[in-house]
Amino acid sequence: MAFLSAQTAKLEGERYFGVDLAKRETQLAVLNAAGEQVFSKRFDTSREQFLALASELREGDTLALEVTTNSTAIARLIRDNSKAKLIVSNPIKTKVIAQAKIKTDKIDARVLAELARVGYLPEVWLPDEDTEALRHFISDRTTLVRRRTECKNTVHSVLHRNLVRQTKTDLFGTGGREWVETIIAGTAADTAPIPELDRLRIGSLMNEIDRIDAQVADLESVIASYIAVRPHLKQQMDRLLSVTGINLVVGAGLMATIGDIKRFPDKKKLAAYFGVVPSTKQSGDTSRNGRITKQGRAEARWLLIEAAECIRRHPGPMRALYTRIHKKRGHNVAVVAVSRKLIELVHHLLTREEDYIYRIPRLTGEKRARVRFLAKKKLGVEIKSAAVRAAGRPALYGTGIGIQGRKLKSDIAKQAAAHAERLYQAIVEQRKGKLSDPAAPLIPATDLVFDPTRPSETDWEKILSAATAKLLEKHKNKKRN
Repeated sequence: MAFLSAQTAKLEGERYFGVDLAKRETQLAVLNAAGEQVFSKRFDTSREQFLALASELREGDTLALEVTTNSTAIARLIRDNSKAKLIVSNPIKTKVIAQAKIKTDKIDARVLAELARVGYLPEVWLPDEDTEALRHFISDRTTLVRRRTECKNTVHSVLHRNLVRQTKTDLFGTGGREWVETIIAGTAADTAPIPELDRLRIGSLMNEIDRIDAQVADLESVIASYIAVRPHLKQQMDRLLSVTGINLVVGAGLMATIGDIKRFPDKKKLAAYFGVVPSTKQSGDTSRNGRITKQGRAEARWLLIEAAECIRRHPGPMRALYTRIHKKRGHNVAVVAVSRKLIELVHHLLTREEDYIYRIPRLTGEKRARVRFLAKKKLGVEIKSAAVRAAGRPALYGTGIGIQGRKLKSDIAKQAAAHAERLYQAIVEQRKGKLSDPAAPLIPATDLVFDPTRPSETDWEKILSAATAKLLEKHKNKKRN
């Protein structure tokens, strides 16, 4: 039995299909090129029905639907089984439907088809299966962490309600857990007695926290193993782990949000996608920049801010940027500014397939090894690193320094990054002074051994090699004396 009517099947020219999805039943509206509705149908939301619809779509047709729980699976069915143009719309931006006074499934389906016909439907990117899987993993982990936080807050609330003064900095660390166990058992000597019901409740909450901890650890192993067996994801993860402040969870969250990096032609587009760019309101000759737009996935922006909080504490241009803005605008604005620079850095690393120049070798190696360890624990198979080994032997090879070499190389990287930070501050101050005095001289590019505003991996390696040689000479002189 045909899915579409005979009149619709014989219709020549372009056809526009609007699909209003629901859990059990879906509404379809079909318009011709002139915008006249020629067909309407309500059918079960099932795989068989959408396959029947896809089989009768032809090249030149346009089908539009809004993002909802099952929209991705349905969109893939249509895309893989027909030649029609598929538009997946962002419901937040489709305000014509949301603000309608008379809102029915038939009207919604027709409006989707009409907006598709006039080219006024805001599209969203349809993620590939790997990206969608990472999004589900990160979303599940976020849910677990929020539940764990809720349980911990409840424990604090119960103690506070019973006037129990907390004597441990962290209730859920080793010492804190031992102290809480004495309260649960009723043997705590330094606190007032707590009713048995509250003690039983605290014990139940602590058991729930332990259960969630195990679930979170297992889910992180699943994420690591999923990435480790896919070379393109493993390579991207190793690139991101070279950045201080980005670990497995943050890296996976950024990858899940970005998807294919090629869909962002420049770093500004990626920063806008994460919602860390200032909003702009313009009318006539006046233009005003406001707070950040906060567009995109909120959990990804939260992970980005967490990474920015970490990287702004380590030497390098990022810390110099934070320090400069913190003096003028305060902590929150400064961290958001660092987060924007951080996502722009991520765009650079993924598009050019490079590691972060100011990486700390020991920390980067440990983070990558941690991901491989978690993957091995879940899969039972040895996972090799996707990082490219440097040509030749390490600078500290054969020096007799021994195991201290790893720490010394990390110290060298930190000292060099601190030098780059000071140089970055000097360049920014000079450029700022040139705005008030155009005749003020700038540091000639030829005099810069290393330019932190346009860093080069080759020049950075020269600086690290020179610093290593200087350290080795100092070590040799110390041994002679």
